[in-house]
Amino acid sequence: MQREIVIKTYKEVEVSAEELYILFKTAYQQWIDMGIYTPAKDTTLEQFIQDISRMVVFVALDANTNELLGMHALRLNKRKGRVNGADLAVSPKAQHEGIASRMLQAEAQRLRKAGYRYMVGNTGIPATWSVKWHLKNGYYIVGYSRSERNNYASYVFRKQIATDVRHHPIDLLWTRPIAPVTAKIRYCLTWMATMVCKDKSGKLNAIGRIAKDVRSKM
Repeated sequence: MQREIVIKTYKEVEVSAEELYILFKTAYQQWIDMGIYTPAKDTTLEQFIQDISRMVVFVALDANTNELLGMHALRLNKRKGRVNGADLAVSPKAQHEGIASRMLQAEAQRLRKAGYRYMVGNTGIPATWSVKWHLKNGYYIVGYSRSERNNYASYVFRKQIATDVRHHPIDLLWTRPIAPVTAKIRYCLTWMATMVCKDKSGKLNAIGRIAKDVRSKM
């Protein structure tokens, strides 16, 4: 039997930032134990509170016990109609129950009504369970990036949430059956740019530094 949950923003319910922080650290311990880079390893409570103060944070609560089961922090860009997914965490007690997917469905519905068009996010390539979750939930891999911090390689994802694209015709490229092709082209371009502009450690090479300088002056 599926667990009954309530999904709201954390400011709409009685959940403290401290509770969110504990869930955040606990959920990402899996990444740390596997040697996968995550900012959660070094994020302090003070930094966490400061970060979520600039974001909208959705939470999933057990409808019967009011226990905190999940959180998803989002950065909203109203001008571009874009939602950037930051930290998605589910309590170890509620894993494999579809909590994250149910949260995403509720978020997309609410954000679509608020005028947002699409969601983006990224995850480390070694975190295969996270990659599979994104793909299962309607995201496309649209980019590749590699950071010099631990030579961290990640995929960039995009999910279309707006169904009416009349006001933004470009979104037609992100609807089926065109979306898979658009995503593949976008991914290949970012992969090639990374290979050309960065060395094997993830640091910008000479070409990358020139490109960065030119871009900053545009």
